[in-house]
Amino acid sequence: MYNKFKSMKSILKNLTLCVIMQMLTFAVPGSNLKQESSKLLDPIEAIDEFNNFYKSGNYYFGGQPSLEAIKWLKSEGVSLIINLRSDKENENFTKEAFNEENMVEELELSYESIPVSYPDSYNPETVEVLIKVLSNHKGKVFIHCAGGGRVRWFFMAYLVKAKNHTLNEAIAFGKQMKFTFLLEELLGKEIKMAF
Repeated sequence: MYNKFKSMKSILKNLTLCVIMQMLTFAVPGSNLKQESSKLLDPIEAIDEFNNFYKSGNYYFGGQPSLEAIKWLKSEGVSLIINLRSDKENENFTKEAFNEENMVEELELSYESIPVSYPDSYNPETVEVLIKVLSNHKGKVFIHCAGGGRVRWFFMAYLVKAKNHTLNEAIAFGKQMKFTFLLEELLGKEIKMAF
């Protein structure tokens, strides 16, 4: 009986220490754990005119735009188009449809190509290029790839690295654009993440 009591006392002591440490982590300024920020992101709006297009504040996102979509983006006040498709994808698209860079420039919009292909370009350096391009531009921006997947990943990384959002905020933002965190679906519940 004494050993059981001693064991329970030890467990309670350890549990109490864990709770106190947790409370101190959130109470002490400059703690290593980042709390959810109070910054609000503009909600995502689906753009029904085009398949898989979204808008949040001055940011527009989507898959490969048609010429009609590029003209519509200009009418919306978008002044920069960022293309995340790989060089090979752009080359193939030009052969099949039109040269996007030339069309964008004809419409007097700015154009940036940040070629992304898996796994070579999925790295912090590519995210830094996107951050630099976005930080040097004032105004509305359309970011696209082939179908929108790369856009979600890279913009979520941008939110964390450049705008100091938490991983959970970035993921919640991405989910509004059909980003799926498959492990959550497999486990049947939301996962909170932190560095």
